Amino acid sequence: MTEENYRALFDRASPSRDLVEDTLAAAERPRRRGIPAKRLAAALVCLALVLGVGNYQALAAGVQKIIRFFAGTGASETPVMVVEEADQWTEGDWLCQLDGVSQGEWLLLELYLVSPELEEHQLATRKLQVYAGDTPLEQGCLVYSEWLPYNGFAPQGQAWVSLSGLDCGPEVAWREDGYQSRVHMAFLYRLPEETPREVTYELLDLEAGGSRTGLLELTSAETLAAHTDSRTFEEGTVTALVSQDGRQLSVYAHQEENDDGLLLTGAALFHHQVTFIGASGERYPDAGEGFRSFTSGHVNVQLASAPDWVEEPIVAVEIGAIRLVYEHDTWWDGPGGGIVRTQDDVVYGDLNWVIDLI
Repeated sequence: MTEENYRALFDRASPSRDLVEDTLAAAERPRRRGIPAKRLAAALVCLALVLGVGNYQALAAGVQKIIRFFAGTGASETPVMVVEEADQWTEGDWLCQLDGVSQGEWLLLELYLVSPELEEHQLATRKLQVYAGDTPLEQGCLVYSEWLPYNGFAPQGQAWVSLSGLDCGPEVAWREDGYQSRVHMAFLYRLPEETPREVTYELLDLEAGGSRTGLLELTSAETLAAHTDSRTFEEGTVTALVSQDGRQLSVYAHQEENDDGLLLTGAALFHHQVTFIGASGERYPDAGEGFRSFTSGHVNVQLASAPDWVEEPIVAVEIGAIRLVYEHDTWWDGPGGGIVRTQDDVVYGDLNWVIDLI
């Protein structure tokens, strides 16, 4: 958003001098996730437009709410946490797996149900309740909290997908083990102010009945990594983490807004553009079986790994291309005009981003 846009917004609001000074002063207070003063000021002035500058009492209350929103606490000092070991179990001849990651104040858990049959025309329904201690975690949104059975209008469960058409992710290994289909369910939760090191869960089958309880331990992605490298693009900064043996790569975007109001929300890898380099100089592209993409509206963490059959030591990892997703403000020139928040993406190729491990 340009300075001219902000000036136009102020002109439309016609705020008093005192309101302008108070707004800018509030914008300089500490803010969550590096929100720039410009965007906070614009939000406060938009509130003035809605309430009218004469309604000072309501405006003051609204200002305090917006300040608390932008300056709010709870952002984790550790940007990315991972489930240290996925929980696996069986239900009859189904293989079940629950794991996930957290980024900032959000926890994304992913449930897989894997079957040796095609399970055509079937829907899986589950509800996942997660706790930090005795406190249930707030669900992030209805889309990522429960997968419901038929509600009288339409089936709400998640469909089974054939493994034959999937060329990356854990599905590759499951297919080689004789499984034919899987269900993938994502669940999103807001973490408490102090990020827990473990969470407990209760998984409910909403149609067949029954439940399962378990514990997931969270650990810092940086703690598990022996090598860290970051690269800054016009849209923001991306960090790559590599394990001690060089066989595991994690990539995430720093979800921070810059001074121009641009917010980098995600960094996506292309598994065929990740290469593990052996001590002999041999190059081993990620074959897909170790590729994972943890993605929701608030979490975006990408994982890749060297093929299991590679025996020689890995001495470097190369990222050839990356896709960045970002949000930014634009000025709508249509009827009424105004500021709209839009999402765009950009692909950077020929990166030659090499992380040396020796």
